[in-house]
Amino acid sequence: MPITFETEWVAAEHVRAPELASTWASLLIRVDDTVITRVVDRRAQTVRDHIYVPLYPLAESLVTNWWFLLHEVANPAKSDDMFTRRHALVSGRDGYAFPRLQVASSGSRTLLAWTPDSLRWAKLDYQDENRIWVVRNEFRESCRDVVDRVIRRLLTCGIEGTFLQEEWAAIQAADQDESRFCKTAAGLGWDPYDLDDSQRRTVLDLDGALDEAVFDEAVAVLDVAHLEANVAAIQAALAPGNCTDLPLDHIRAVRATLAPLTDGNPWEAGYALARELRQRLGLDGEPLRNTETLSEALRERPAQLVDATRPRDFGAAELLNGVVTLNDDGLPAFAFRQGPETSRRFHFCRGLAEVVASPGSPALLTQARSERQQRGRAFAAEFLAPAETLRAKVRRPVLAEEDVDDLAAEFGVSPSLIAHQLQNHEIARIW
Repeated sequence: MPITFETEWVAAEHVRAPELASTWASLLIRVDDTVITRVVDRRAQTVRDHIYVPLYPLAESLVTNWWFLLHEVANPAKSDDMFTRRHALVSGRDGYAFPRLQVASSGSRTLLAWTPDSLRWAKLDYQDENRIWVVRNEFRESCRDVVDRVIRRLLTCGIEGTFLQEEWAAIQAADQDESRFCKTAAGLGWDPYDLDDSQRRTVLDLDGALDEAVFDEAVAVLDVAHLEANVAAIQAALAPGNCTDLPLDHIRAVRATLAPLTDGNPWEAGYALARELRQRLGLDGEPLRNTETLSEALRERPAQLVDATRPRDFGAAELLNGVVTLNDDGLPAFAFRQGPETSRRFHFCRGLAEVVASPGSPALLTQARSERQQRGRAFAAEFLAPAETLRAKVRRPVLAEEDVDDLAAEFGVSPSLIAHQLQNHEIARIW
C-alpha cells in the first residue's frame, strides 16, 4: 500500500518567513483508504481529512532524516529521544498541526505508526491510532515527490539557497559509494553529513570488516560506543571453530520441496514457512516441548542438538543472540548466547529458519527489528508452539498471566512466546 501526500497551495495570513508563507497548503496523508491526517476541528465542530500547514517543515524534516528514515532499523538499545526525533514525520513539529507519526524501516518495508494527540493551540484532535506497513521504495518515492513539489514551489516564488534546497541537492548528487556510506552511517545512528574524521574512518573501515551476507544485520545492532569490540565479537562468533555443526540431513533434503517464501509481511512468511515445514515433517500440530521431541522431529541425535545449542560467550555484542554459518564440509554450524534452555531452543529454531530460507549463507540472530529477524522469530514461535494447537486449548477470550504460564509449561517454551502467539494470532487477550 503506497503512502500519498495530497496537497493544495493556499494563502497564508500573518506569516512572515517566506519559505513558510510560500508553502502553506492543505495536506492530506493517505495510506490506501486510511487517512492519517483526519482531525476533529473543535473550533468549527467538524471532522476533516486534511490539515493546514506549511509544507516546508515537512520537506525539511524528511530531507534532514532521509537516510535514517530509509535505513536505520530499530533495536531495544535505540529507545531514546534522539531515535524518536530521527523517525518522526516532522521532528518537533515546529508548532504546526502535523500528526504524531513515526516512521521505521525494517529493510524493504517501512512501518508507519501514529497515535492520538490533542493540539490545544490549534484546537484540533487526532483520534485515530494505527500501524501500517508499506513498501520502502514506494515510501521513498512518495517522500521524494513531496520534497520536489516544495522545492519547485520555492523556486516559483523566487526563494533560493535554503537549507532544504542545499541538503536535497547533496542527497540527489550522491553516487553509489556515497549512498552506501550514508546508509551505513545512518544504520549506526550517525548523521552521515555531520561526522568527525574518526567516525568517517570507522564507517569506511566497516566495509571490509564484516561479511557482506551479514553486513546489514550487524550494522543494525552495533553499539557505536564500543564499535571495535562489537565487530570483533561478531567476527569471533562467526569463526568456524567457534560454532558447532549439525548435519540436518533430513531438513536439507526436505528444503528442496518447500514453496518459495511468500511476499508481504515478514512474520507471515515466517509463520507460513514453519507450518509447511511441520507438515513435511509430519508433526500434526504437536508442540516441540523439549530437546528430545525437537531432535526427533529433525531426525538428529539429542546429544548432537544439545552440543549445537550449548551456550557461548559473545562478549561485547550484547544484542547478538546467535549465529548460523557453514563448516569446512558445508554443513550448518551454530552458536548461541548464554541463556535458559527454552531460550536457546527458540534461537536454534530461528537459526533453522535461516538454514531453510537462506541456505549456504551465514546469518546473525539479533534483537533488531529487521525483516529477517521478524521472519525468524515468527518461524521459531510457530514451529515450537503452533497457533492452531494453542487455539484448540484456549477456551476463553481473556487469559490471566497464570494461564499463560501454564500454557508455557505445557508447550515447553517461555511465557513471552506464548503471549506473542496468543496476541499475534488473535487467540486471546491477556488480562
